[in-house]
Amino acid sequence: MAQQSELEISEINAELVLHGKWVKGVGGRRADLSFRDLSGLTLRKLRLDRAKLTGASLSHANLSESDLSGADLFGADMEGANLTGANLTGADLRGANLHKAILSHCTLRGADFRVGRTAAGGESSARLTEAQMNRAVLCEANLSGCDMSGADLNDADLAGADLSRTVLVGAELGGANLDNARFGGTVIDTSRLSPSQYAMVTAAGGATEPTYRELPADQLRVLVDAHGAWMASDARQGKRLDIEGLRLTGSALAGRDISGARLRRCALAGLSLMRTRMDMADLSYSDLRGALLEEASLRGTNLRRTNLAGAYLAGACFDAMALGSGRTWPANLDGAILHDADLTNASLAGAIMSNADVGGCILQGTSLRGVDLGSVKRSPWTPEGPGPKERRKMRRFTTPPLDFVFGAQRYVTVDWSFGGLCVRWPQQPQPKRGETLSVRLVVGEAYGPQVGLIVTATNQQRGTVSCRFLSLEEDLKTHLNSLLPARYQKK
Repeated sequence: MAQQSELEISEINAELVLHGKWVKGVGGRRADLSFRDLSGLTLRKLRLDRAKLTGASLSHANLSESDLSGADLFGADMEGANLTGANLTGADLRGANLHKAILSHCTLRGADFRVGRTAAGGESSARLTEAQMNRAVLCEANLSGCDMSGADLNDADLAGADLSRTVLVGAELGGANLDNARFGGTVIDTSRLSPSQYAMVTAAGGATEPTYRELPADQLRVLVDAHGAWMASDARQGKRLDIEGLRLTGSALAGRDISGARLRRCALAGLSLMRTRMDMADLSYSDLRGALLEEASLRGTNLRRTNLAGAYLAGACFDAMALGSGRTWPANLDGAILHDADLTNASLAGAIMSNADVGGCILQGTSLRGVDLGSVKRSPWTPEGPGPKERRKMRRFTTPPLDFVFGAQRYVTVDWSFGGLCVRWPQQPQPKRGETLSVRLVVGEAYGPQVGLIVTATNQQRGTVSCRFLSLEEDLKTHLNSLLPARYQKK
């Protein structure tokens, strides 16, 4: 952040005084502070409506309660700026950088965040990643094409807003008003929506779940080996594991040390990460649903807005990382989804848990020493399909994969338990809720017993079908027990 000289401060103040007279109609002139360095300045409660601030640097400036209605903020750098309670009605924010800006209680009615063409001839859209926009008024705002990953939009008013092609990965939308909002190519994590929001979004159409490019298991193994060499040589050899937006497969990470790695927005759902060391790694916005993380080390790890629903985290360590000189770095689970996760005997001492969802978690023997649980959520449901998902009360497993054959088709499991299973069913039509199926269980190439299932939930968007065993017959129980270590077997 630059430090302005006394002359620069004097010039800026003079411009603001003249603008104040202009907006009151008593002389003066419209302020033109385009491309000026205003970073870190205190500009709160000022009349800056219709001011020209194209390309201005306002990073970490204090603009709280200021009037910026109709202001030209095209391409402005507002990273970390405090805009609490500010009025940005009708402001031009095309291409503006609002990463980690505070926009709580801000009025952005009709503001324009679209992609815009810059003076250099390129295109840029507003960046609202990790912005704090709780209770912001965004009615009729044009947010088309914006990256709002990780934004806090709790209780925001998005009625009539244009959210086409907007990226909302990891965004918090609790209590947000989405009435008449427009969706089209919108990337949104539906697991963070309430049932009413989910119904509204799916009815509107045009919203899609985050997509990932597949990283083959052999390529991942090469990257993990290079990361090991990077760690062992103090970064003189090898290369840090640094990937984003990829789907990982295989067991290349199980039991390995990938401390300090960066795996943002990656899909690791159902992977075995048992005893994997991930201290100080960045796994923010990643999908770890149903992952096996027993006794994994996650000290100081960034798990902000990560989806750990149904993950097996028994004995995992999320303690703060000691940095020397008495300093520590806490694990960050801000906004993480831990719904139905098993945290038996896990340690989360000192972890950041603000806005985390721990509904249905198993917390037997879990250490939460020093954790502020004041804003933790305990949601009783997870949206899956047109209605709330039927929660299985038994521990879920992802390995070994327990598939089944129905008709001439083999269906691959997402996860399973002694109560039932969830399978991938991408083709249409899917069976209807309440329908019964007679299937043959399969593990690898070995066939198991013939069993009866009842469909409890379907999700066409995700291509999954959840089923419950009609009854746990002795041969079925014996078969399932044979797949598991002794400590998980059902007596």
